Amino acid sequence: MKSPAASADLPVLKVLRRARAEGRMPHAVLLTGADGALLAAAAEQLASLHLEEADPLSHPDCRVLRPAKKSRRIGIDNTLEVVAALRLSSLTPRRVVIVNEPDRFLSESANAFLKTLEEPPPGTLIILQTTNYYRVLPTILSRCMRFHVAGEAPALSDPSWLDWQREMERLLTRMVKGPASPNARVSEVFIPLYALCARFEVLLELFVEEALKAAPPPPPTDEDEDDAELAYEESVRRGVRARMLVSVEEKLRLIGRSHPGCAEQVALSVGYLEDARRRMELNYQVLAAFEQFLLRTLRAFALRPREA
Repeated sequence: MKSPAASADLPVLKVLRRARAEGRMPHAVLLTGADGALLAAAAEQLASLHLEEADPLSHPDCRVLRPAKKSRRIGIDNTLEVVAALRLSSLTPRRVVIVNEPDRFLSESANAFLKTLEEPPPGTLIILQTTNYYRVLPTILSRCMRFHVAGEAPALSDPSWLDWQREMERLLTRMVKGPASPNARVSEVFIPLYALCARFEVLLELFVEEALKAAPPPPPTDEDEDDAELAYEESVRRGVRARMLVSVEEKLRLIGRSHPGCAEQVALSVGYLEDARRRMELNYQVLAAFEQFLLRTLRAFALRPREA
């Protein structure tokens, strides 16, 4: 798999290329940013630079550690396998370990990897990349040199998603202004609310399917083929879901700017959305997590005086 050509011009790669030429290359690099595809491409380019190999992911001295199976966690078995492989002799004086999503380490896996991360074998470069920098364990952060890779994940522009956003905005506006009359039926809010939840889940799977068709094949791995495919699909789903939730948060903040009197409720709702995001990261059902977010938001707005 070849990296996008644009990634070769990233400032971080220019800095690290110069550091390597001057003998100042760090042994562990953490790449962070908002665009997961760009981070993956930058990690591959950096591996290519270190190994002096055009296709580093196929090189026998390049190991990849990533979340596995549907749990989307980096397990102890895979971690120990990579650590053990680094103790063996290599074909070249240089080796690379790429850790995708180090924020997904299980605690025991992170502990097993820390010694290698702090003092890897000579000639080894460890490249970690994640879009969730603030969830990486402090013990891992302290052993890496962090570089931010600029670039925002592309916004979703599918017509069905734009229509969903308009319905979401209508519901939020209705929550802000309150019911049309004191005797208005709860169905004015609850039916659209549950419809939004159901459509969110359907659209998520649709966008994941489209993203998998458009995405390059997953890089080679030592994992079982079925497990690797499942882990790769879950990684794509995680990225798509994150972009959808970012759009929802933007709508909430737009409502807050349009209605300054409900700033407190909007702030609460953003917090509820973050709670839902965390639950989804822990494999909580998407539909249940998103439904809980909307119901808590509805309750927050229902308790405020009606806007004139």
